[in-house]
Amino acid sequence: MKILKPNTEDELVCILKQHLYVKVTDFDQKCFLKEIIVGPAQHSWEWVDVKTSRPIDISGIDNKYCTFEHAINRAVNDPYCTVYEFENFDKLAEGWLAIKYVDNIKTVYKEEDQIEWEGK
Repeated sequence: MKILKPNTEDELVCILKQHLYVKVTDFDQKCFLKEIIVGPAQHSWEWVDVKTSRPIDISGIDNKYCTFEHAINRAVNDPYCTVYEFENFDKLAEGWLAIKYVDNIKTVYKEEDQIEWEGK
């Protein structure tokens, strides 16, 4: 199990399409990255919700197909997501309970009264 982190010291990080990728959001939604075949010669990489009660909704795709690299990079660089990489389903099953959102946002803005601010 490996967490894919934004802003590493390397400009280019190579990963394998054959591995499994799980995205967890700050509100604990877990999704798998999956290739969806829309039609002949038309496919898109989409984050599919883990919950089996929900159908896979591709109605919003239209003609905007997403590549593997675009889907990974958008999720890794989203501050409200943590992306995990697994070699296979066995490794995924072993680490399933450890999959948690990791907050990497360092700056917190705090409200203060206008009067206090002007007095400084």
